[in-house]
Order: sequence, then C-alpha cells, then structure tokens
Amino acid sequence: MNVIFAKTALYAYPNIMAITEQIDELVEKKAVFSMNDFSPAIEQFDKIVDLTEQKKAMFALKLFLDDAIKQFSKDELDCLEYKYFKRKSKKYFENFDFTSRSYFRKQVKIINKVAKSLELAGATDEWFKEHCLRMDFFKELLKRVIEHEKNSQKNK
Repeated sequence: MNVIFAKTALYAYPNIMAITEQIDELVEKKAVFSMNDFSPAIEQFDKIVDLTEQKKAMFALKLFLDDAIKQFSKDELDCLEYKYFKRKSKKYFENFDFTSRSYFRKQVKIINKVAKSLELAGATDEWFKEHCLRMDFFKELLKRVIEHEKNSQKNK
C-alpha cells in the first residue's frame, strides 16, 4: 500500500468504531423511514446495502491495522499514538522527543513498515481505492493528508 493511503488509514483508525456506529444509525433511519420514502424500493435497498458494505470495509480496515500495529515496539506505538491516534493526554508525552531528526526518521520508518504490513495483509492500493475511497470520510481525509504532505515538502 502506498504511504499516503497508509497515513490516511492511520488517521482514520481511532474513529473507525464511531463511524461504524453512525453507519448503523443511518441504516436504521433509512429502514424505519422507508415507508415515507416514495423512491423505488430497489433504490432504498441499494442505499442500505451500500452503507452495509461501507461498514464491512471499515471493520476490515480496522482488522488490517490491528494486525499491523501488533508488530510494533512500545516506542513505535508511542510515535503512532502521538502523530496519528492522539488518544493519550498531553501529559503522557511530556518527556517525548518529537522535534529531533531521529524522531522524524523513525516516523518515516514506521509508516513504511505500516504500509508494507497492510500490503502483505491484503490492504493493497486497489483494495483501499475500491473499499475506502468510495466513502466521503476517506475522500476528505485523503485530501487533507495530501495537502499536509505538500505543505511539509514546502517547509523542507
């Protein structure tokens, strides 16, 4: 998997469960309010199936990432947590070195390792495009990652 897709997946990782819950709510609303929707039943059905497929892709991505992350040391996990997940408090990172050149080199190694692990697990570029990039959430997140990468290149 290319590095940009891997970064996008990592930024999405802490939100996957919340997104799947939102999909569940949408499916339930569409089903309950289908009697007030005068569009053809097959269109309504297709929308529900599409949402279900999106949820399935989210779970698959979570499993791919769970497997990839298991391979990392505590130090590498802290780097992922600091840069992508942001689930831990700032206090946890008080003595964390996130400004040195070694930190940035380490981040490059980690993201390459994640991308390779995802690729080996079956999350290829094609899989990501077909299953994730059909969701608005991932399209927008990918745009932001690409923009961030461009800005980072300008600053070098």
